[in-house]
Amino acid sequence: MGKLRTVLAFGLAVVSAAAIAWCAVAARPVPLPAAPAPSAETRPWDRSGARATVEHGREATTEVTLARARPADLGPVPDGRLDEERLQVRVTIVHRLGMAETDGLAAALREGHRFPQHIRAFTDHGFGAVKVDGATLAPAIRLAPVLTTSAGRTTARFTITLLRQVEPGDLLRIDFNAPTARPPLIADRRVTLLPGEWTVLRAVSIEPDREERERLEFTVGPEPASVTLAQDSHGFPDVPKEDHFSWTTALGVLTALVLVVFVLRALGTRWWRRPPNRELVAGLALTAPALLASIVAGEWELLAYVMLFGAVPALMLRHASRLLPTGPGWTAHDVLVATGVGVLVALGMLTWSYLYGQLPARTLLLGGAVATVSAAGSAVAFSADLRVRVVAVRLAALAAGSAIGLLALALWVKALLTGAYPPDSVRLMLAFGWALTPVAAVAVTTKQWTRGATVVAVLVSLLVQGWPTDWLDAGSWSRPVPGQEMPAIGELELTPLVRGVLGLLLLGFLLLVLRLRRLGSERDETHGAAAESTMIICLMVVYLTPTGSATLADIDVPLPMLSITSIVAWATALWLLDRPHPAMVEPGDQEEHRELVRAALHRRLLLVSEQELYRAGRGKIGQGELAVADFDGQRHELEEALRRHGGRPETAFATAAGCPPWHNGVHAFVVSVLLSLPFLYVYGLPTGVDLSSFMFEARSLIALPAFGFLFGYFYPRVRGTQPMTKALHLMVAALVTELSGYVSTLVEPDLGAHVKVQVVAIVVGEVALVSIGLGLFWEWRIMHLAGEPWARVRSLRSLRSLATPMLAVVIAASTTVATSAAGQTVDRILKGDRGSSQPP
Repeated sequence: MGKLRTVLAFGLAVVSAAAIAWCAVAARPVPLPAAPAPSAETRPWDRSGARATVEHGREATTEVTLARARPADLGPVPDGRLDEERLQVRVTIVHRLGMAETDGLAAALREGHRFPQHIRAFTDHGFGAVKVDGATLAPAIRLAPVLTTSAGRTTARFTITLLRQVEPGDLLRIDFNAPTARPPLIADRRVTLLPGEWTVLRAVSIEPDREERERLEFTVGPEPASVTLAQDSHGFPDVPKEDHFSWTTALGVLTALVLVVFVLRALGTRWWRRPPNRELVAGLALTAPALLASIVAGEWELLAYVMLFGAVPALMLRHASRLLPTGPGWTAHDVLVATGVGVLVALGMLTWSYLYGQLPARTLLLGGAVATVSAAGSAVAFSADLRVRVVAVRLAALAAGSAIGLLALALWVKALLTGAYPPDSVRLMLAFGWALTPVAAVAVTTKQWTRGATVVAVLVSLLVQGWPTDWLDAGSWSRPVPGQEMPAIGELELTPLVRGVLGLLLLGFLLLVLRLRRLGSERDETHGAAAESTMIICLMVVYLTPTGSATLADIDVPLPMLSITSIVAWATALWLLDRPHPAMVEPGDQEEHRELVRAALHRRLLLVSEQELYRAGRGKIGQGELAVADFDGQRHELEEALRRHGGRPETAFATAAGCPPWHNGVHAFVVSVLLSLPFLYVYGLPTGVDLSSFMFEARSLIALPAFGFLFGYFYPRVRGTQPMTKALHLMVAALVTELSGYVSTLVEPDLGAHVKVQVVAIVVGEVALVSIGLGLFWEWRIMHLAGEPWARVRSLRSLRSLATPMLAVVIAASTTVATSAAGQTVDRILKGDRGSSQPP
């Protein structure tokens, strides 16, 4: 390359960089939109101006009385819920609404058109709900409204009785919520609190009208208020006694320890001997404290973002480059496609800069044109010595696309620093950075770089940060609006960091499945500790929490959701994989499998013939139709033929049928999914704000098919020597695991026996239908792979052969009846938190 050409190439590159820098400096801050005024939907307690819409002359009062519960009050409470060491409290709430006799509301209350079903809705929305914390002993009791009229005034009285149970020394909080009726029935109400044996410890948003030892009067208006009471008979020690033992914590720690042990066992000592693997574990261990501190305590947030979306992808790429013998091997076509995608994203950012006035159109077009043309000219000058036109054109296109991308990146950074930027652009950049982690992880697991895995990883990373509707909703690509709420699951806000961590957990589960696929390509790997430990980890993760919940709206007692189901899945899986295994000849291919099955069918024919000889021989010998010598001759021939088959038990139907474990496992999983599809009507479809939360909710749908996958993957090791025997053992293991998730429901005293029977019937029906159906399919599949008709082992003319299919039909019918008869309580128990959509 000549000096003049070199100077020209570098000069054009400098001009391109200068044009990009000039645009970034000239960019103006984009003004933020004004914050929306709070509406009634965002502030439901705001009742400014409500008094003007309230009927003139209405007055409302609420009287709350606390007292010890009497034996007569505790009569409806189940015996299993009462604790003699705790304090039972009766809270009586009396609402009074005074109005003119001619008020239309008085006539409506006399008619009582929607009472008693809507007494609760009327009092909670009209007066404002009164919530009392503590363990609920029984549903609230609401008496019929009492109307009295005197001197032209009508008064409606509503009485509500609540029963609560608290620990000695515990505080009791009472929340007075604002009315939510539209149009409002009242503007405010006067509240009288008679605490009895309690003392007011805290009063929030309350200005007392009258404050005495045994009486507190105040007015509840447009904002909610709360009162916290302390027991008179108990003080507050300087050093409170704490109960450090918790079943939830203990089971959670035990589950974590078991998972760690199985992870170490699945990886094996050979994995730990490799230096790159040890370096990877050390690097991930250094990032864990920052991630935990940010999610749990809200500290080191910036460091956590850098670790998760920068350090972890870089660490994974370095790990993959050290383990894989070759690089990604991208072609020029791949580079140009990636550049084209980047140019499309950059054009979107440049369009945003024009629409919201970050740069004028003339400046943006001029700067972009100079940067692009100069970069392309520089690339042509640098490649001129190659004298290959195709290479020069490709380098020019790559340089031009890079210039456009750098210009868009510079303007985006400028907008980010000034505070006004496309809201979802940050998530987009974080998603692209996070996508490098699954790309490298899948490459290490599959031992190769693939374009398909790269594309899928990018799409998955976008779905981890939100659904397409979330990416394309109103305002995602305009300007950040102050006061926007972050989506959340319970109390966990789904920030990009939290979503990235959940995505890592989902990626870890996917890598375990890919490891099972790699180990399952060899027939002998099912007897190793690596495959068994990996399968148990997947099963425990799927059953990490029970799906059932007895959190009822009327009782409001959330029963403990423990990790016991995951522990039970571990125990039942170990029990299902029998040790020691029966001695058997494992076929190497389909032809050997066909020979083994035909030999087994021949042996069965000889056994049936021997039984028939003894059955028919008694009558024929007695009638003289068969000589004893002929009988003995036939018997000896049958015994000799059976002796040639050996005295070992029949194991031809207990083998893998010449198929690899992964192939068998996928078949069993698919069949289990198809058999459990009708139960979507019972459990409902999973929901989620992104891919990670959706997959977390979908665990209840793939839990039982996961047992089916274990059945197919480790079929030779499953207890039993026949498909149906193995399927019945599978049913026992799966049934114990599934029912363990409903232990808290089955011991709940507030639930009736019919509810518990329906829950057990539906769960047993689903497990039995899937297990028996899978056993019948496997029996057919073994015969199909051997080229033999299924009728040779299960004839439709034999009642004994039809017993199992008929049992499956009966179970399906019974489950259908139990499902159709299930009420709202059973529906909520089976669906768990996903089914609790009713307002409390």
